[in-house]
Amino acid sequence: MLDRIFKVFRPSTGSIDIANRTRNGPLFGLITFRTIFNTDRNLDEAALHLRFGAAEAVIPGREAAVRQPSGPWRVQFNVNTHLIENGRHALHAELRWPDRTVTPLPSRTWRVENTGELAAAVQRDLRAFGTPVILGRTVDSRLFPYEHGTARAWFDDEAAPDVPLSFEPASSEAAAHRHLLRWGFCVLQEQLPLPLIEQFWTEVEAAIGSGKLAYNPGSSDRVYNAHHLRAGRKIWLFPPVTKFLRQHFRDEPCACQTLTYPNGSEQRPHQDTIHLTPYPSGFMCGVWIALQDVLPDSGELVVYPGSHLLPRLRAADLGLAKVDADYSSYAVFDEAVQALLRRNGCKPALYRPKAGEILVWHENLIHGGSSRKKRDLSRKSIVSHYFARGGIAYYDSRGEAGFLEPLS
Repeated sequence: MLDRIFKVFRPSTGSIDIANRTRNGPLFGLITFRTIFNTDRNLDEAALHLRFGAAEAVIPGREAAVRQPSGPWRVQFNVNTHLIENGRHALHAELRWPDRTVTPLPSRTWRVENTGELAAAVQRDLRAFGTPVILGRTVDSRLFPYEHGTARAWFDDEAAPDVPLSFEPASSEAAAHRHLLRWGFCVLQEQLPLPLIEQFWTEVEAAIGSGKLAYNPGSSDRVYNAHHLRAGRKIWLFPPVTKFLRQHFRDEPCACQTLTYPNGSEQRPHQDTIHLTPYPSGFMCGVWIALQDVLPDSGELVVYPGSHLLPRLRAADLGLAKVDADYSSYAVFDEAVQALLRRNGCKPALYRPKAGEILVWHENLIHGGSSRKKRDLSRKSIVSHYFARGGIAYYDSRGEAGFLEPLS
């Protein structure tokens, strides 16, 4: 238990909040707690003592605290709520200093709710593996039993169906599922309505013009967080997509983020696994929607059919440190992807859909953006990423817990 044998030191502190959820609902999966702490003392020298439910932990200050550019410290830690009993629990936290003073942080009660077969399987795996309940600010793939766990995506045990490669909308939902299992992607039968596309792009242009959304005109840059726009949220939560993912995951899907592209991305071929990482494997999907008829030489999306069956590349296996904004060290990852493609003879395929067509890809499908040979041509699109609620969601390259929003 957290004892009270130390003297108490009380500078100004803020509340402890959830960093990777926006809705005030029950906690599930991997949760990041965060507070901003104003002090002239060096938090690297302190220890963060935590108790949540029956779990206790001591996190060295250097593993939980980061000094902000403006001066205050950010104190951050993560909790695997799969390992906390469902129900209401108080979170107690305090900083203990070398001079034996103590700084209590504000306590708060939270409700934990991990339900369903996937969540139960993940709980068993984490307990058997010895995954910590509470950890510092950094999340890594080595915390999860990828090689030894029993929780698996149902489709990982299915023989890949013998279906021909196609970029046409599927004839049925069942056909879309079969194509996804065989080739790592599918095009849904349903399409995004053109009026919604027009409304969304009008809102995007207005938000860029006002500075609400950042974009460098003419570039291959992405626009972040357009799902906060009225029409953007409708696209994010488009019912045919969430229905398909619910059936694919056999669990509730949760939304993670959106990336909107006025032009082709020109990204190098990559797996999403290293950036948007699920445990167990397989429980993340990307959804790419064309917002115009895509023309040749505009920087079309390129996919490598069948590459989702290749080994997953993770940061620890490649000897890569966690990054924030500078991904230059991830040239090692780019080279490893290219080596996978060469060894396995995977061939690229360009995707030229009509406006409104919806492509869903498996988290491990290798994909990227082709060269914009005609730079005056736009290639408007939006990508959303979704995880299964019952699993673990994190960003392996950044070492952070994943942002998730429940859709129901």
